[in-house]
Amino acid sequence: MAEIGDTKVAFSNVAREWRCKYSPGESGGPGDSKSLAACQELLTEFLPRIKALPKASVTRQVCGGCLDFKVSIVQPLDEHGEWAGADYNPLEEEFLAKLKDIDGVSQVETQEITFEAL
Repeated sequence: MAEIGDTKVAFSNVAREWRCKYSPGESGGPGDSKSLAACQELLTEFLPRIKALPKASVTRQVCGGCLDFKVSIVQPLDEHGEWAGADYNPLEEEFLAKLKDIDGVSQVETQEITFEAL
């Protein structure tokens, strides 16, 4: 288990998060959002390849109020280190490029964070 300096914040898993903002639908909410539907369609397309990463688990978070669409790919430290060493590719570059091409999607970002069940 790794630790962040002397903080006693220990972790054995790391997540790579892919996130964006989607646009609301004509109703003003997420229920009829074409961009949210397209984000989900893209994730569905990529999910088998993402899950094929060594020891990966995948979560998706969607906020209807702030219009967030997030995908977290969680791996143990060693396996994550191998993927990080390859600059998260080929998957990340391809996924993010397609995400950016979706009409109504903005603020496409990534983040690496510790991920630990307590």
